[in-house]
Amino acid sequence: MSHLNVLVVVTAPDTKAAVIAECVAARSDMTLLGGRITTVDEVDAILADSSLVHVAAVVVGDSTVTRGMAERWVAARADIVAMLVDLVDDVIRIQGITLRDPRLDALLTTLHDIFDRVGPEATDRVVRVDLGAPSGDELVTPEVQASPGRPLLDAAINWLHHLLRDAVARVPSDNGDVHGLSVTKTTLLQALEAPLLRTPDDGVAGADEASRVLDAVRAAAFEHPDEHCEPLAVALRAFKLRPVELRLLVLALAPEVDFRFQRCFGFLLDEMGRRVGTFALYAALLDANATLRDDLAGSRSLDRWLVFDAPLGQRPPADEALRVDPFLARWLLGESRALDDDPRLRRVMRPDPWPGAALLSRRDDRSRADELLRQLPRGGKTQWLVLNGADPAGWRALVELGASAAHATPIRVEAARLHGLDLIDIDDTARRLVRNALCTGRPLVVDTVKAESLEGHDEWLARFVGSLSRAGGRVVAICADEASAVTDIGAVPFALGHEEALSREARAAAMRRAAEGADVFLSSHAAAAMANRFPLHVDALEEAMRLAQSRPLDYRQDDPRLARFTTACKALSARGLSHLAGRLDPTVDLDDLVLPADRKNQLIEIIDNVRLAHVVLDDWKFGERLPYGRGVTALFYGASGTGKTMGAMAVARRLDIEMLHLDLSRVVSKFIGDTEKHIDRVFSDAERTGAVILIDEADALFGKRSEVKDAHDRFANIEVAFILMRLDAFSGLAILTSNMRQSLDPAFIRRLRFIVEFPKPDVGAREQIWRQCLPPGTYTIADAVFRQLARKVDVTGGHIRQITLRAAFLAAAAGTLIGVEHIVQATRAELAKLGLPAIDLDLGKVKAA
Repeated sequence: MSHLNVLVVVTAPDTKAAVIAECVAARSDMTLLGGRITTVDEVDAILADSSLVHVAAVVVGDSTVTRGMAERWVAARADIVAMLVDLVDDVIRIQGITLRDPRLDALLTTLHDIFDRVGPEATDRVVRVDLGAPSGDELVTPEVQASPGRPLLDAAINWLHHLLRDAVARVPSDNGDVHGLSVTKTTLLQALEAPLLRTPDDGVAGADEASRVLDAVRAAAFEHPDEHCEPLAVALRAFKLRPVELRLLVLALAPEVDFRFQRCFGFLLDEMGRRVGTFALYAALLDANATLRDDLAGSRSLDRWLVFDAPLGQRPPADEALRVDPFLARWLLGESRALDDDPRLRRVMRPDPWPGAALLSRRDDRSRADELLRQLPRGGKTQWLVLNGADPAGWRALVELGASAAHATPIRVEAARLHGLDLIDIDDTARRLVRNALCTGRPLVVDTVKAESLEGHDEWLARFVGSLSRAGGRVVAICADEASAVTDIGAVPFALGHEEALSREARAAAMRRAAEGADVFLSSHAAAAMANRFPLHVDALEEAMRLAQSRPLDYRQDDPRLARFTTACKALSARGLSHLAGRLDPTVDLDDLVLPADRKNQLIEIIDNVRLAHVVLDDWKFGERLPYGRGVTALFYGASGTGKTMGAMAVARRLDIEMLHLDLSRVVSKFIGDTEKHIDRVFSDAERTGAVILIDEADALFGKRSEVKDAHDRFANIEVAFILMRLDAFSGLAILTSNMRQSLDPAFIRRLRFIVEFPKPDVGAREQIWRQCLPPGTYTIADAVFRQLARKVDVTGGHIRQITLRAAFLAAAAGTLIGVEHIVQATRAELAKLGLPAIDLDLGKVKAA
């Protein structure tokens, strides 16, 4: 090795050039000419000295400026080489290789080797490198510790080490080539002389022996899977890799393992800027130039499981880089959650647990979850487990409960997030999901409930399910419609969950547990009653619990904590209601109604029918004898203003449930079929939220069907028939009001469980209504006046309320309390509005008497 005389030349003062000069001065095989940095203007004079031999110029600056000067210098002398050092960001780059070595030993060794190999006869004696600011981190060759927990990876790294060392050694070195231009064979062989793995026995002899060891460990990984649980061994078994496929995978993984392997690939490719090998290079290293593609085509395991970082179903051309999928590579090297970081999976995966599992504390719930976990597809013929029904949240909670007990976090997939992706992306996502499940051993759970409600879901959802099946994925599918799920799955064997997710007892226990979380104690009977009032799914119960925990207490209530929890349940029940029905706040209590005793008893009977439905229909098994008609339907009829709507509010208030008022202006549509859809949506909302439906002026919807004379009659009859069928299927409480009972269709009357007449109030009832309509402390009216008003003014309670309200505004305008004169004036105005004759109301004498 020649002793070099080095010029460190700068176009402008720079600290990086000073570091290079210090490193040159510190080396025994180099002399820094002049003992300092040289400027551009001084170079010609120094090179003019013919006694100066073995000269190397390190030119620091912008290579677009310095290249011309360097080419002029090497043209003037035959024994000089020039290295152009570019100033870039904050790292040192030589032909694309990142070096973090402030002493620059590797850079100067490369300079020395280039001088020795180029020689005075070469024409290209100008080499360009990029140099950034010293980073402070020294170049440290990684020393991989051999681990007893990863024998297959250790054997693979050992094989890589010997294979690449032998390949580099076989490259000819006596023909004067500058192989790779910046890293020489000598440098690489020196770096590879040290064993890569520090093991008790470093004496593995040669690549052949390392290859035999790799084959032996591979066979052991198949024969004893319990003893070989490292990621590479798991992938070997999951992908069913043959020896040649394993070796190709290890070669593609090599750049991730060690920096020296990157430099070897650059050297072997004769381009140091390339850090990753190509398919052609890997084939040459495996001595399979002509047969490797045929060998891989036999099983296509590497392509099937998207092992390489390439588009779906493709492999890069032979001259392009072939690397392992970056997320799979990270997982193979020990990052247990790396596969979940793939953005193509994150767009469809739910990272957080499905809510509700914490409320399933019963022993039966845990047993059910364990049974469900045992049903998960694990092998044999069954590949899918289909869980369907009206309670998908219950299935999700059971899956979470069973998985947490088994310490196996499920891969939660929400299929609705695939909406908008093209079919190729859907296939790619499906394969990556199955690959994740195979590698990690976690159950793959696909929720298709929301996807089934999206427009045009048939094509892309079927493509996704089909891709999962073709990939061999063993999947748990949570769906609302078993028929569509079975159609999408096709011929893949599956098991079907027939039972409902959570029993009535389980829902009651979950309600009780949620109440406990909100600092409320409920007895078993009270919890069952509240679960019947608020048919919330278990996930909504958990949300209601958290909502109650965040609400302030209202100490005006008899039980502030129970009132807070009940309010939260009401809020969650009303979530997502359509605009087709309005919400009414039941402000009237049953005690506020002025009705005959038998009518009030009928209202109480309606309340008991709703409150005790689970006892009679479920516990006493009456529900098994009712194919339909589990709901309660009542008709309130009577003259206008007799309190029909107030009676409905009183029932809802006593039951403490929401009230939905069917708005005919929103429901009835001129388009054929829309009216039926709107009515069905309102009834579905009521069933989901446990609310009572109030349909005012029911005769407008349930009028008698007429003889069909034209298309209008035909479609009107169809609407009535649909509403009657929907009432049969309704499982909640529906209250209908009408002024004209005789106008209702007879088929509708048959479906009513209760018919309550609201009569016009008699004298005693009217006097009571007059007194109730005037709040205490707002009037100066004697008892005798109330009796006279009740006798002389024969109107319904609704009209009395209008009279008192009008009198209140008259008194407020006069600045006094409500007096007889205000009542008289308001009464005459109300009668005139109704078209009734005026009544002689001389109440002054009564007041005086």
